[in-house]
Amino acid sequence: MDKFEQNLNSLARSSDVAPNAKYVSFNRDHLCRITALTPAALEAQTLIKQIDRDMHIDGADILPMWAWASARVTSIDRAVTAILASEDPAFDCEKDTYGRILKLTENPLGKLYYDRDFLMAGVINEEAGLTLDRYRVRPKVQLYFDVYERHAVGQYGSQYFNHHPAKRTPDGKKFLWQSFNELIDMMRNEAKARGLDHLERWNASQAEQRLRAMMRYVRWCFRKRRRIFVIRMDLYYRTEFAGKVSIEQAKEHHALFVNRLRALKDVQTDLVGGIWKLEWTERKGHHVHWVLMLDGSLVQDAWKWSDLIDEQWRSAVPLDGGYSHCGNRDQHKKVGTGMIHIDNEPEKFEIFEKEVIGYLAKKDQALCLKITAGTRAWGRFTPGGKRTSNAGRPPKSTRTSKLT
Repeated sequence: MDKFEQNLNSLARSSDVAPNAKYVSFNRDHLCRITALTPAALEAQTLIKQIDRDMHIDGADILPMWAWASARVTSIDRAVTAILASEDPAFDCEKDTYGRILKLTENPLGKLYYDRDFLMAGVINEEAGLTLDRYRVRPKVQLYFDVYERHAVGQYGSQYFNHHPAKRTPDGKKFLWQSFNELIDMMRNEAKARGLDHLERWNASQAEQRLRAMMRYVRWCFRKRRRIFVIRMDLYYRTEFAGKVSIEQAKEHHALFVNRLRALKDVQTDLVGGIWKLEWTERKGHHVHWVLMLDGSLVQDAWKWSDLIDEQWRSAVPLDGGYSHCGNRDQHKKVGTGMIHIDNEPEKFEIFEKEVIGYLAKKDQALCLKITAGTRAWGRFTPGGKRTSNAGRPPKSTRTSKLT
């Protein structure tokens, strides 16, 4: 690694700095080299970016915050990973007999002192007032937010560390390098107090349990038909209704949709099974993602079925308030869809498991908006025969569901 020495007085002229004091730092990629991401971490970052995209993009309409949420979350996650992987302070300091700084060394973690992404906490865009306050994030990122608020930087904001680390804090009681070291130590202590390793494993296990349950059903479908045509469908409410539909109404509309779907002749003959997942985002309100698995000997394209699903969803939602979208037509969603012959194309089945089912199962454990209880739900749909879930049973409420 390359080592650099600079005159500290030229960087932070102060009576607290001794004449000819030195500031020692290392080359820019030092921090990056010691925190190389594991394949699992890289996969998590890709997942978070995809979630961010789906939450904030509707066709060609891009909200101002995309893709800032995913960038902030992954940046913080990586920084906290680096902090917890090391026991070193961000800065080391040598002083003379008068208590003045003689040599200030910026260790690898000291690079974070100058990283605005790290110091801006939950702010996505200051000018637009966009923050991550309404998001549920991974345990490491939440730990960072909580510690940030308890530290002085939470009171002053990122400008708290605007001056050189050899300068004093706004209250004059300590140096900024000392305060930054304290921030790093607070994160390490909080990680131990929370049992962060356990929380991380628990967070991952929730997604894995859901994935295993979904895949048990998927494999059951592929045992019935070795060749299956996969279609992804998203059921939405029109913009003028999306923010007004309650969770109870959304469940009623979906139950009506499922019952109408179950009654169709084509469903009885062509559909092997399906998985649905109810979600909510600020942009689209309540909506449902569907993965349909159809008999590959009878279905070879998505057009007929996307139209059929769209028709049933529109009929289930009052005032023509519903619409649907077929993911098979989107470049970023069609991976893992279409015809899959499990005997001849095991690699395509693996892609389907990871990119389609895995995405549905894991997204709530990576990045999502904080919402009311009951909004995140999923179920299986088997045409004819015995139900495998309550998907088609409406809630106990007998009141009429209307859009207002």
